[in-house]
Amino acid sequence: MLLPDHCSAKIDGEECLLTPTYIVSVKSDESEYMLAVVCDDHKCIIEARLIALQKESKVPQGRLHFQLIKTVVTECVMGINEDYIELESKRGVESDRSIA
Repeated sequence: MLLPDHCSAKIDGEECLLTPTYIVSVKSDESEYMLAVVCDDHKCIIEARLIALQKESKVPQGRLHFQLIKTVVTECVMGINEDYIELESKRGVESDRSIA
């Protein structure tokens, strides 16, 4: 799943640019709803805000869940010459880039 590259918190109107550490969701009956991603620095602030929004019935009722984000690294096409050579020679796919 592709996630935002920065925390969902806004402090004094400014977006937090830190990398998220947690996926924030609410578990309600048999359903779970993703609400935000948050960094370590703003976890408590987001939690308090979501509890307040639940009391106002603006966020689904249920237990808030903070799940650690696990980074997965894959080998992908980065656009370097070796990638184009592999695409053209090994996979039989022609590219519009000339091999040097």
